[in-house]
Amino acid sequence: MKPVLDAIVKLVNTIRSRGLTHRQFRDFLQSVQSEYSDVLYYTKVRWLSAGCVFERVWQLKDDIVSFFHEKQCSAKYELSEDTEWLSNFAFFTYLLCHMNNLNVKMQGKNQFIDDIWAHLKTFKLKLNMFDGQLAKNDLSHFSRLNSIPSVNEEKLKNYEDGLKKLHFEFERRFQDFSAIQTELDIFTMAFNINCEAVRSDLQLGLIELQSNNHL
Repeated sequence: MKPVLDAIVKLVNTIRSRGLTHRQFRDFLQSVQSEYSDVLYYTKVRWLSAGCVFERVWQLKDDIVSFFHEKQCSAKYELSEDTEWLSNFAFFTYLLCHMNNLNVKMQGKNQFIDDIWAHLKTFKLKLNMFDGQLAKNDLSHFSRLNSIPSVNEEKLKNYEDGLKKLHFEFERRFQDFSAIQTELDIFTMAFNINCEAVRSDLQLGLIELQSNNHL
């Protein structure tokens, strides 16, 4: 992902770090009645903001190309020339947006550990579904890739492998949650758990809970 990220950061900085260019770009977006008024600024301090930055650049990519063409800028950006890079951009934009959503959910207020675990499990299930679909050349959730002619089976296999590696990394980083899966299930589906499957110090209390007719 680094080559794509570096190129997007370079592009955004080219627009936003120069006062005149930035004003001209915003005026250009207004003149073409764009839905958006600007690109988003990226900072390494909050790297998860990359998903929002990627999404905005993707939405504005045609306007950005037109703007630099109008300025007769000598810089050549992959946004219009390198279809292989563009397919990587489309893939990572979608994936980073999902990671952003996970980050927002996990930072929400008034959450218990079982809420956090539920968000993680949901994200891992999505990763499994995505890599399974890519293995069958199914782009149902990566529709932007359909618009890029250079996306072949080898490219999709690379994306599939990347998703598997990401899933493995989530398993590794959050293995402590997996180790207490049964205890966490007590909070979310206490009435469906076999009492003998939980720790002995929780068994009697769980039996009392499951036998309570007022619940």
